[in-house]
Amino acid sequence: MIRINLLPRDGKAQRRPAFKFSGGDLVLPSLIFAATGLVIAGTALSQRTRVAALTHSIADVEAQSRALAPQIARVQRLAQERAELDLRLGIINKLQQGRTQSVRLMDELARCVPDHLWLTGATQDGASALSVEGVTFSNLVVSDFMSRLERSSMFADVNLDFADFDARGDRAVVKFRVTCKLTPDETAN
Repeated sequence: MIRINLLPRDGKAQRRPAFKFSGGDLVLPSLIFAATGLVIAGTALSQRTRVAALTHSIADVEAQSRALAPQIARVQRLAQERAELDLRLGIINKLQQGRTQSVRLMDELARCVPDHLWLTGATQDGASALSVEGVTFSNLVVSDFMSRLERSSMFADVNLDFADFDARGDRAVVKFRVTCKLTPDETAN
């Protein structure tokens, strides 16, 4: 089907645009755009200023570090030398403390030995254990020896490991081993 328009051209209804721009309508978006641009520019400027200040601060600290580097190296060297000296002094003090321990231990052990008992060996295990071997004619003498060790302030936890009869020449003897702990308070003096 064909349509024919019989109305004159002037009488046609003119179409109106759906949205009409005027000068007043562009002001608000322009202000928002300008404000956003100013905020972005202000933030960028603030960040550049902060970066420059931090870079300057880092440069100052590095310059101070370079200036103090010889003193820091000297302090570290002195601290290392002091640590070595402390180690040497510790070793010397340990040797000094243990210097008389063996002499005092043997002296106290000799005082605890009763008549007719002979020590054949004494072994110190570490700083706190002592093992004593010997021979005698009777188990009573071994018992007396153990009692004397227990009464001494240098020995504790006295135990009999073994006591066996043995023949030495034409005599019957008792071979024994006694273990005990050394009292640290007494042996340190």
